[in-house]
Amino acid sequence: MKTNYSYIKLALITVGVLLLTSCVTTKEELLYLNDQIVALNNRINSIEERVDQKLSQDLETKTETIRIRQAEMRAELQKVKSNIQDLSGRIEENNHLLKRVVERDTTEQDYMKAKLEHLTRKVEELDTKLKGLYSYLGLKLEKPTPKEGPLPPTAEKPPVAPTAPQLPPQEDILYNKAMASFKAKNYEEAIAIFSDFLKKFPRSELADNAQFWIGESYMNLKQFEKAILAFHEVVKKYPKGNKVPNAMLRQAVAFEHLNDKVSAKLLYKRILKKYPKSPEAKLAR
Repeated sequence: MKTNYSYIKLALITVGVLLLTSCVTTKEELLYLNDQIVALNNRINSIEERVDQKLSQDLETKTETIRIRQAEMRAELQKVKSNIQDLSGRIEENNHLLKRVVERDTTEQDYMKAKLEHLTRKVEELDTKLKGLYSYLGLKLEKPTPKEGPLPPTAEKPPVAPTAPQLPPQEDILYNKAMASFKAKNYEEAIAIFSDFLKKFPRSELADNAQFWIGESYMNLKQFEKAILAFHEVVKKYPKGNKVPNAMLRQAVAFEHLNDKVSAKLLYKRILKKYPKSPEAKLAR
């Protein structure tokens, strides 16, 4: 009985020791695991900080690049706006100048017409007064009549066929060079050579032709404002030349290209009035 009790006591002691040993082992494992978790958390935090820092740097770099690009685009846009304003101003100035040219010519023509009508009325008034004086004095107003009788025979001359003007060699060479450039569609070169021709030979018989082809060159370059001014020089400087009706017609066409229907219509009317039997008048109708 005593022996059994000793065995039981020994067994209890053994179990207690085992339990104590087990508790110690479990606690150490928990502490180890806790340390591992803390270490992992620290690593995660470190990685997150580095990632955040990298993202922040990349974002700042991209943001700065975007800012620079935006600044460049704003500068470019401002430059384009400035160019547009400059072009608009030049176009408006040219249109104003062209309208003044047409209005001035129209005003001068109207003035001459009014003056002629005034003089005609004055002549009619004087004629009426003269008739009244003759009637009052009992005199007869006779109109001079041509004497009747055969006219002395005159030798008939055959009509002279028109001939092309004979230019001095230097004029001829330079003019032909300009025309060759025009026919080859080198319009800027043609303008330069025709202009040089006019400077060197301003009194040439083909000066009006040279000025006209300058206008045609500008028409082909679609520089209609300059074409109008060039054709106006033909009308202004060479009013008795054979290129005047054509220059006026081409001037009207240039105005139509600029959507200035009023100025074009005025020129068409002027052609019909001044040159009713010309080929240009048929086109102006």
